[in-house]
Amino acid sequence: MSKSLCLAVLVFASGIAAAELSEKFSKRLESADAAYQAAIQKADNLRFYAVQKATQERVKVLKTALTDATKGGDFDAATEIKARLAAAETAGGVRPKPKNTVKFGGHEYAVIEEKVTWHLAKRICEEMGGHLAIIETPMESEALLTLCRQAKQSVWIGATDEAKEGDWKWLNGMPVKIEFRNNNNLDLEHYLSFYMDANGWDDLANSRIAFLCEWDS
Repeated sequence: MSKSLCLAVLVFASGIAAAELSEKFSKRLESADAAYQAAIQKADNLRFYAVQKATQERVKVLKTALTDATKGGDFDAATEIKARLAAAETAGGVRPKPKNTVKFGGHEYAVIEEKVTWHLAKRICEEMGGHLAIIETPMESEALLTLCRQAKQSVWIGATDEAKEGDWKWLNGMPVKIEFRNNNNLDLEHYLSFYMDANGWDDLANSRIAFLCEWDS
């Protein structure tokens, strides 16, 4: 057998071996990769919420100090504190709460028209001191449907079944009891929304749409 033919046979055999190895260990490797990504996501979330909590406490102290300095007529101190407050809010990722909120049932709501994914919408609401809207009663559902229709925006709300397909939960851990159009596209549509084309609650894949934030009293 010529050297070139031997080399071709070896390359072919190596290719088969690599393919068999890949198939044999693919599930194990995919599982390890998934566990790694989940751990990274968990660590990122823990850090995010820790920073948010620390920032909120820091901002609260600065706001109180700013009020006291202003009332006391110490405008030099007030100017310095105001600058520190702005820097603290920026460093901690704190966003101002919208002024055009709508009140219903002891809660406040606002449609944010920035087009983002569900996970980013969740984070932005939390940065503003709230959370993606959670629906607890049929009356609240109807009120929020009306708000979304008036805004003429498809929006994310705070429910998902990404942890377990078909097991829809609100972000507070409570089961979703409102009626919505479930398209049953496995491993794709894990996030609840108001969808303009459906004119009601609907599950969607993680595309980019507006979102509905809620603030508790």
